[in-house]
Order: sequence, then C-alpha cells, then structure tokens
Amino acid sequence: MSSTLRCPVCRAELPAFSDGASCLNGHRFDRARQGYLNLLPVQKKRSANPGDNAEMVQARSRFLDSGLYNTPATALEAKAAECLTGNDQPHIVDAGCGEGYYTLRLAEQFPAADITGFDISRPAIQHCCRRTRKDQDKQLQWLVASVADIPLADSNTDLIISVFSRIDWREFGRILKPGGHVLVLGPGPDHLLELRQQIYDDVRPYPEDKLLSSLPADFTLSSQEPVTDTLALNSSQTIIDLLAMTPHYWHIKPAQREQLAQLENLICRLDMRLYTFIYQPASSAKGH
Repeated sequence: MSSTLRCPVCRAELPAFSDGASCLNGHRFDRARQGYLNLLPVQKKRSANPGDNAEMVQARSRFLDSGLYNTPATALEAKAAECLTGNDQPHIVDAGCGEGYYTLRLAEQFPAADITGFDISRPAIQHCCRRTRKDQDKQLQWLVASVADIPLADSNTDLIISVFSRIDWREFGRILKPGGHVLVLGPGPDHLLELRQQIYDDVRPYPEDKLLSSLPADFTLSSQEPVTDTLALNSSQTIIDLLAMTPHYWHIKPAQREQLAQLENLICRLDMRLYTFIYQPASSAKGH
C-alpha cells in the first residue's frame, strides 16, 4: 500500500506498519484487530460515537446487497473508469465510505489500484473490514476519520468518490493531484419521492444547485448526469432499511416509522445525479 498517511495530531507523515502507525513526533495509533486504523482523535469528535450506529450499518448492508442500487453503482464505476483512463495504478479515496459497498466494487474493478475508504463511523469501518477478502488486504486500507481533516498526504490522490456524504472541498483539494477527479453521487429532485410521501404531508424537491453554489474556483464541473431507476420494494424490512439509509429516519417520529413498517410493497423512484469535477489549482494552471 503506497498511500501515505498524515498524522491527525501534528500532520507529519505517518508511516503504517502491520500493528499500527506512528509519526516522528511520537503519536502512535494501534491497528484494531479487525485491521483498520482509528485516526479520529478524541478531541476532534463531536460525540462519543459519531456517524451511523451498528443497526444502521446493518440496514444499509442488507439493502445494498439486495442489488436495488446496482444502477447507480454501475454508473459510478463507468465514470470512474473514464476518469482513470491511462492510469495503471491509481490511488482512489472513498470519502464517507459507509459499509464499503461502493469501495469494494471499485476494488474489484481496479485490482491494481490503492484504495482508501474512510468514515467517521467505527461500526461502518468494522463492517468494511469483515467484508474484505484476504487477497485484498494490500490493496485496501480502512480508516476511521473525518472528511473535515482527512489523514492522507497532500497531492497523492487521483480520484475521490463521495456518495451521499459530506463534502469538504478544501480537504479534497489538498489530497488530490492536479488534474485529479471527484465523483459525487447525490439526490435528484424526485429521489425517493414515494417514500417521502409516506412520511411527510408537504414533500418538496431536493435542491439541485446547492452543491454547485459552494464549488471553489479550483474545481470545474466536467459533467452532470441523471441516474434513474424504479425500485420495487417488496418487503417491510426493505422499506425500513431504505429509510434507515436516509436522514428522514431521524426526522420522523417512532409512530411514523411503525406505520411505515406496516407496508409490504412500495414502488419508489430512484432519481440521482452523478457529478464529475476536475481539480486544477491556480498555481498548477499557471505552470502550464
């Protein structure tokens, strides 16, 4: 694994070993028995256990393993291949990787790539480790970390993917190589409309311009493509699992969740947008 880590305490280079990682300033991080490194210092946590809990991770895993999100996963893979054309050994980062569904699919697609998946949720990263095959240990590294302070070296990443996750453009720009790409998969206006209609009286379209309005000058939008499908949700478990993947799970009352759990079938539209951004810092552009 050639991906260089950065100490989350002092930001020095952080060489990794089989049992952990340590920097020249004496900051040491033990490797968990599952294989991941926890690079989220206690002082940088906003809560004792940030991110998805184990129950939510299991719900996400059940839903994604059903294949219902194969359409966006395939679209993401095709665009990643386009971005990495001619790059035989890319470094790919899945920022906010969750349970690792998309990360592991990319590992299958790019067996020569160095791939880092990180998430603020420790249960999610533990789940990633359990799903990683022994022959993938040298290709994949899993980290508990925050997108606001990514523990990776400057200018060392070719491609970042962000699937329904928080984005920190400053940190993305810091770790990307000039000419590197960011793929963002997020909601279109009518994403999961029928599910939202089950829990809200007033359903509004998701705003599409929010992401682009915050785009720094060093990033250019290369493409914006719709990713659509129709989801046939054929069990109450699948419906509740999908709900648990969304922020709506926390915004509704328990009674509403119980009412939704009575549904056995729901036809729901998948409406996503896949954005491709290219990173070209001003200093690099001047050099050309």
